[in-house]
Amino acid sequence: MIWKATEWQSLSGSWECNCIDKLETNAGEWYVPARILGWEPAEYVEYVIKNFDPIVHYHKDKCLVFFSWDSQEKMRKFKNWINAAARKVNYQI
Repeated sequence: MIWKATEWQSLSGSWECNCIDKLETNAGEWYVPARILGWEPAEYVEYVIKNFDPIVHYHKDKCLVFFSWDSQEKMRKFKNWINAAARKVNYQI
């Protein structure tokens, strides 16, 4: 099964996406998109911030970074981009 982000709207109203197809694996971990791209995690985070205008959630003590968006349109731009990258490299989960 190829990694694929699914979208949803949180209770707070923000828009989020991640792979939720195999929750028993690490497919939903924040760093998996960096692996899909073959990038270092910091490079991935910087790129997303620069190109997709996310709300950044960072928890230093848990080594956790994730993104949400204030609009579905912004989130979909990111989701479609990362899903295309996963298909291109056939990233299996």
